[in-house]
Amino acid sequence: MEKKGSDAIIEHFRYITANTPEYTRSLKEKGRLLAGYMCTHVPEEILYAAGIVPLRILTSHESQAMTRGYIHETYCSFSHDCAYQGLQGNYDHLDLIVTSSSCIHMGEAFNVWARFAGFQEKSYLMQYPHIIHTKPAGGFMVESFGQFREFVEKLTKRRITDDDLEKAIKVYNHNRRLLKRLWELLKRDKPPITGPEVATATLASQVMDKQECNEMLEQLIERLEAEPGKALSGVRLIVTGGACDDLGVFDLIEHLNYDASLVFVESCTAARYFWFEVPEGREDKIKALAEGYIEKIPCPAKDTVPGTGEKKRFRYVQQFIEDFKPDGVVFLYQRFCSPQPMDVVALKPIVDKLGIPSTELELDTTVPIAQFRMQLEALVEIIKGVTP
Repeated sequence: MEKKGSDAIIEHFRYITANTPEYTRSLKEKGRLLAGYMCTHVPEEILYAAGIVPLRILTSHESQAMTRGYIHETYCSFSHDCAYQGLQGNYDHLDLIVTSSSCIHMGEAFNVWARFAGFQEKSYLMQYPHIIHTKPAGGFMVESFGQFREFVEKLTKRRITDDDLEKAIKVYNHNRRLLKRLWELLKRDKPPITGPEVATATLASQVMDKQECNEMLEQLIERLEAEPGKALSGVRLIVTGGACDDLGVFDLIEHLNYDASLVFVESCTAARYFWFEVPEGREDKIKALAEGYIEKIPCPAKDTVPGTGEKKRFRYVQQFIEDFKPDGVVFLYQRFCSPQPMDVVALKPIVDKLGIPSTELELDTTVPIAQFRMQLEALVEIIKGVTP
């Protein structure tokens, strides 16, 4: 049966996330320039201002051994799978691959593309400060973003004007506001959309042309506002942690033997991607971009306030808990990723102090459904006070 209304739009978002290479090839056939990126620290607005569609390199969750000869065995499966996309030629139609100096694992995935997947002459590694909570970090980012602007201008053989950048900033800020509105619908007692559906739209936005995505999000929100909501089932759960582009994990949360609802996801493939804005109307556009990106929810690999050891991201997590009122927290992170589980060690006592039960899920190439189901149902049993 053909889906209608908001369901049809959500289904289209889901199709794009499941068939990203096919979708991006359709953009290429329309004459669009395409740039893949491997980290959300890359200022997409500079690419978009030059007429390039930025798209995030995501994974296919396929068990494979090909990358073991290129990347250390104990690097995370996300980096292995991203490298695999290049070696398989799934994105040979891209005009550029770019990343920022974020983590060693993703840096090696980028190197695989540059050295072994035919992208040596069309790759760019952007320098990004390791510790962003310092005074020199802002100036460092301005210089780095300016160099990236010059590189893109040479690549496209066109000048990126301040007007181009301002338009791109506004398009991206609009996208961020729309995604924020979509997630905030889940604060309602009877939201017209589910958490996994919002996660789907959020993931799709990272590989889509932003103008097209914004039009779809506007239509979706308009239709959702006109549709009756449904009461959330059972306990409310939020997810916090590392990159997770496997939507099956979020679907699982809402298909347990107990009623449970996903109400928020704080990760670099969800809230950390869009939960910030770049100042508009500034005279210095590159400085505005640097200011915006430095205010992002920090990646655990870069989140240390010098002299205090404070984690800025923890403030955001506590605020999300206050706003979305979860009954439980799911810590989700990639196997072999050191910064994420180290954050859990420090964040879990904070969550415990708030009186909120939690559990940890460790991601690998494929999702261990039975194991995750057991852990999630155990968490729900604790919340509901179920006696085994």
